[in-house]
Amino acid sequence: MNTKDLAYFQQLIIQKNFSKVATIFNVRQPTITTAIQRLEAEFGAPLVIRDRIHNTLHVTDSGAQLAEHAKIVLHELDLAHQEISNLTQKRLILGLPPIIENHYFPKIGAALAQNGLLANLQTIEGGSIWLRDAVRDGRVDMALLGSIEPLAYQTLVAEEFDRQPFCIYVSKNHPLADRKRIYFSELRNEDFVFFNSNFVHNTALNKLTRRNHFRPNVVFRSNDTHVLMKLIGENVGVGFFTKVVDHYRGDVKRLELLDNEPPEFITSIVYRTTHILTPVQSQLLEILRTNLETPI
Repeated sequence: MNTKDLAYFQQLIIQKNFSKVATIFNVRQPTITTAIQRLEAEFGAPLVIRDRIHNTLHVTDSGAQLAEHAKIVLHELDLAHQEISNLTQKRLILGLPPIIENHYFPKIGAALAQNGLLANLQTIEGGSIWLRDAVRDGRVDMALLGSIEPLAYQTLVAEEFDRQPFCIYVSKNHPLADRKRIYFSELRNEDFVFFNSNFVHNTALNKLTRRNHFRPNVVFRSNDTHVLMKLIGENVGVGFFTKVVDHYRGDVKRLELLDNEPPEFITSIVYRTTHILTPVQSQLLEILRTNLETPI
């Protein structure tokens, strides 16, 4: 079977039009028609039915079933290409959300340098949710991810190494600045500055707001913790971040939450179950485990 035929077929399921698929792949339309005919011969069943009068295309039950398998096969092929490309170029790709990078990476940087791995290490920054998908797709070899529940994925291994509470951050000029602890419900009428949606902090905040029956008024969003901390210092809004945020600012105060069973920021080393680690990648994993005090 020609895997290109599966790629044509998958796109045909999406576009429902032979001409559009031909344009996407920069081939002639008969090429697409022939590919579908080969697949139908291979599986002994019609996959699509063309209504030339109404210029429509119907996917048969057999076609719908094949489409599900084609999605998996093509994803695995893309993953293989990505992994082998990383191997041949001797790259180590580690995904790091910015908060995790700032707090935890200095703990492993020296060990990586001592073992000669730092020069070949490429880090990719992003929110934990986006990086989780990047690990799945093979864009990164492994990642340090944050979550509010222990991670459990069929295609990913997750090794937890730390848990930290979430806290409230306010300007030193805020009326709450003289407090050390606070209930989240006391923030009902406050403005917030906060992360964009691909950060796990959004899940934690949503959990607290549902529990306290109010929706926070987010006046500004950014992925840059330094910008958010500056705005908090200027009393533009309050912040809700994990305790590991290194703000180093005299104009910002951190308050602990008094709520029962508040969400925790759980950090884990994550990599694919199907990925065969090279000796260098295994060395990277061992350094992460040792320096982040992860049980093996």
